[in-house]
Amino acid sequence: MIARVLAAVEQRRAEGMTARAAEIASTPDHPQTGSLPLGRQCARATFEAAAALTKQPDWEW
Repeated sequence: MIARVLAAVEQRRAEGMTARAAEIASTPDHPQTGSLPLGRQCARATFEAAAALTKQPDWEW
């Protein structure tokens, strides 16, 4: 149960980072334009964390 909650939190966080990166990229001469590659990398890592948390363990019954 906790993994699903954490996955949802990470998913929302990654979506927020992606939206912020899109906002920065669409604004000419934005002061944070230089940090876009790092922001994209962080968003990708957050999406990967969310995906990893959604995997369920293999139970041997």
